[in-house]
Amino acid sequence: MVAAPAASTAASSSSYGSGSSSSGGYDSCVQQCVAQFGAPSSGSMAPPMSASSSYSGSSGSGATHTVWVAPTQGVLRYVPFAVNASVGDTVKFIWGANNHTVTKSSELDLCNKTSNVPFASGEQNKTFVFTQVVNDTSPTFYYCGTPTHCQKGMFGIINPPNAYGQPSCASSMMPALASQNPSTQAAWTYMSNATSGHAAAAAWGDSIDLAKMPGWSQSYAVENIAYTKSFLAMNPETISQSGSVDFSPLSSQPIMMPTDVAAAVRAGGSGSSTTSSSSSAAPASSASSTSAAAPQNNGSKNGAGALSSPRVAVALVAVVAACFAL
Repeated sequence: MVAAPAASTAASSSSYGSGSSSSGGYDSCVQQCVAQFGAPSSGSMAPPMSASSSYSGSSGSGATHTVWVAPTQGVLRYVPFAVNASVGDTVKFIWGANNHTVTKSSELDLCNKTSNVPFASGEQNKTFVFTQVVNDTSPTFYYCGTPTHCQKGMFGIINPPNAYGQPSCASSMMPALASQNPSTQAAWTYMSNATSGHAAAAAWGDSIDLAKMPGWSQSYAVENIAYTKSFLAMNPETISQSGSVDFSPLSSQPIMMPTDVAAAVRAGGSGSSTTSSSSSAAPASSASSTSAAAPQNNGSKNGAGALSSPRVAVALVAVVAACFAL
């Protein structure tokens, strides 16, 4: 096994506002679920981040920003969800699980490949490395092209749009999204517990602008932000007090992995689909709140399997069902 290349030598994030605690009508049940299956102290340990000789892409002359593609099998997320990079920097994607892609899309059409200066890794497996040099600082969206993965929230952003202190920023939109989506409420409750005492992690991503993203995707974006916050808090060596992120310490030590409670709640609440309008509705204040369910992507590869381990998912779903039956 080859040691992971140096990660994020000078990576930084936007200057984010203060975090927001969970809200909505699902608090007691979500608290019960988190207490039994999602407490931050119960996070599993993953091997140190590593990379293989399988490599594609180019390198720039600036800083390197590392993004983990599905940190473990079944977790359909990019970690961190967003990175801020300057022209000449390199974004290095390292696969933590099998059957995923990194494919450029657009803010308005998250789950389909763009024709505007496209990039695509192709479907790759664990330890693969794919790099992209940043040529401008405009927001760049990308997604996993494995069928259904993007629709389940597997997308990310390079240089996310910023709406610090505005109604469309993530922290402002979270209460409405959480009130409409038990999965979002679960993610934010778990994150609030995980980031207690970790101000930098709690504030990460709050100013990301969700205004132009499709309504179906906004709750998924918030859940991605919450997962990254939890990851940073559980691996505090990866984030500085100023909010800059550096994954290089992860190349030599085990990693604490958050429980993906949002994915488990979605899987339990929707049966076999996570794209129903009831589970992915945009907040009432959003201009795109009446948008349709998540679109289908044009991928041709098979998916990577369940959203979470069967033991955790089945148990968590059972608790959710029992709680809402009360």
